[in-house]
Amino acid sequence: MTVLRWLLLGMVVALLCVDLQAEPVQSEEEAVIDLVWPPKPSPARIRYVNTIASFDDIKYEKGFWEKFWELIRGEEQNNQLKPMAVAVDDNGRMSVADPTGKLVHVYDQKTGHYWVIEEADAPLTLPIGLAVDEKGNIYVSDGGLKKVCVFSPKGEYLRSIGGGGQLERPTSIAIDLSRRLLYVVDTPAHTVKVFNLDDGSFIRAVGKRGREGGELNFPAYVSVGPKGYLYVNDALNGRIQIFDLDGKFVNTFGRFGDVSGTFATPKGIAVDSDGNIYVADAGFDNIQIFNRQGRLLLGFGRSGQAPGEFWTPSGMYIDGKDRLYVADAYNRRVQIFQYLKTAVKQ
Repeated sequence: MTVLRWLLLGMVVALLCVDLQAEPVQSEEEAVIDLVWPPKPSPARIRYVNTIASFDDIKYEKGFWEKFWELIRGEEQNNQLKPMAVAVDDNGRMSVADPTGKLVHVYDQKTGHYWVIEEADAPLTLPIGLAVDEKGNIYVSDGGLKKVCVFSPKGEYLRSIGGGGQLERPTSIAIDLSRRLLYVVDTPAHTVKVFNLDDGSFIRAVGKRGREGGELNFPAYVSVGPKGYLYVNDALNGRIQIFDLDGKFVNTFGRFGDVSGTFATPKGIAVDSDGNIYVADAGFDNIQIFNRQGRLLLGFGRSGQAPGEFWTPSGMYIDGKDRLYVADAYNRRVQIFQYLKTAVKQ
């Protein structure tokens, strides 16, 4: 019996070694996807960069024994199930909130490492919002735990903000590093709640339920612009609202409709270094870009599964290099685009 076991083990190792050596060959044409918006002959302002759906997309290298045990037990499934939010730190670590999987995926795009966050002081139940600070700490809003959980860059639980009944159901979050503020959308309370980033103390609430300027109706997503202004997707009012550094109402734009420049189901919001405002729309399956006055500049994307196409785009994030990350929820992936500050002639 012992001899038979060793023979079987030898066969498995031999097969595994063959698998380790077999690398798919990809032609240059297959590897390069050149997608830009607007199309020719207009100067390009947005360029498609990449898609990340699993650790395979960051060239995650499994060790010999990891591959061996996967061959014996079957491969673990660590693909995104329904990504709803994304955030990226200065070192290229991309975190993706996956409420269906009850976890946060973390992809280190520089080292190729991958891991998941599943537990704070209790298991995550509805991780739906993400942000990162200057140290790479990961902030996760959990609608089930009703608080924001803070983790180290390695995924170690550090502390919580907004617990003890301060939040009804937190959704999207954003950080203002210069003023050390954490903004938390409390959707059923129709407000954005502001906390001190360092000690977690509550500062104030922005908005109340209503339809007037500065009032909110089930707000969904939030972003902080380069000058510290707060941008809120006022979802059921079908508009974007802008607040100043003190939380005072500044401006609003948008309405429900079925033509460009209007919203069907507005979701994620992000602001680039030039102050342009990006709004994902799950009804149109596209991204619309507006200037600070609310004038439509460009729209890109359509329904589909190819690069540059979307199926319920949700949360978005723009990093310090003006790269736009879009949580493409029902396509189970994050798509990455580059904002071209200087228009590229085609």
